[in-house]
Amino acid sequence: MKQIIILLLTLSISCFATAQERTPTTAAEYNYGAVGYRIQLQAGMGDKSGYTITKLEEYEEPERKLEMMGMYRDGESHPCAVIMVYTRIRTAPLYFCMPTNDAPEELWTEFYKSLSTGTDNPQDQLQFFGKCIARLCMKFAWE
Repeated sequence: MKQIIILLLTLSISCFATAQERTPTTAAEYNYGAVGYRIQLQAGMGDKSGYTITKLEEYEEPERKLEMMGMYRDGESHPCAVIMVYTRIRTAPLYFCMPTNDAPEELWTEFYKSLSTGTDNPQDQLQFFGKCIARLCMKFAWE
């Protein structure tokens, strides 16, 4: 019995020791995803120092497309934010930044408000975003 308890404690400690501690999205990271990323792309610059941007998924319909990229801090395996690039025919792309689930509430409020910009029909746009985000969630659920 003693050996089983020692084994369980050892396994628990090793699991906690190897688990990656996650830091929520910061305001600076959110602003980079929502604004700075577009500026860097237009200037032909690479990724922000200390970060890697990786394409996660792309969803396309005849009139619009949404690209979702993970913004990863160097050395981390989970994104600190998801950059969403929304493009409609004959319009400039719109950039949004989805923070981590444990990010400050102000960032989530800003994200929610930003989702209905750039359209005369916010309900249709929000439904498209909802579908794309749900598909991305299911992709990660099965990985």
